[in-house]
Amino acid sequence: MPRKKSEEPTRQLYAAVREDLYLASKAKAAERRMSLREFVEHALALALNETEQAPPPPPEPSVWEDEYIRLQARQPIGSPVELTKEEAVRLLRASLE
Repeated sequence: MPRKKSEEPTRQLYAAVREDLYLASKAKAAERRMSLREFVEHALALALNETEQAPPPPPEPSVWEDEYIRLQARQPIGSPVELTKEEAVRLLRASLE
């Protein structure tokens, strides 16, 4: 996944954080389909929200924008579809919204 180029000045941040916190934040960032860097920037902006307005989170992508789902949908009618239970539930919920 290519990174978005930032025109703003940046600083690198190094920190030792608890593993459970790191794994939970990495999972949440993946769930939102954003990089961990973007997730941390968003969290820092929210923490500083006392004086400034935090940037809105990126829009939630449609379940149909998933590359694997698109590949499955392009198969000829009658072809077997291989989805995990979680993917099937996501597709069903998205189609009912």
